[in-house]
Amino acid sequence: MSVALPGPGSEHGLYVYEDGVWRLLRREGDGFSLGELGDGVYVIYFDNTLCPACREQDFQMVEVVKRFGGDSRVRLVVVLCDWFTQICDSDAASKTFEEFRVSASPTIVIAAIKKGRTVFREDLRGVKPAGVILMYLERAIDALQNPES
Repeated sequence: MSVALPGPGSEHGLYVYEDGVWRLLRREGDGFSLGELGDGVYVIYFDNTLCPACREQDFQMVEVVKRFGGDSRVRLVVVLCDWFTQICDSDAASKTFEEFRVSASPTIVIAAIKKGRTVFREDLRGVKPAGVILMYLERAIDALQNPES
């Protein structure tokens, strides 16, 4: 299992964690949308390679990947550019930054999608400890499993 996140030196684009590895989903075309990979909990990490705070956040995100990388309910996604939409060689990543209105780096969006609709969403801005990310991830899993949502 390779938990190291895409980052400086990686191609700009949209990455998903599947079968123990980060895979480039796409560089061109549409931005990423919640529910694109089916129902479940989404953890979308908006990462800028020129952002020193993002390098700090990477260490915390590794803990999230270690804990939930093999969980079929959880979709781990990285949206990677050098600097938001201003310095980005990927149309898909740039569109995703725009569509999610990301203006702070790092930003992590945690959302639960059930029957095609959002039943939980939290946007975390700035460096967050792994424990905080995991707390919101657990809340999203609870919302996903709640029969009333």
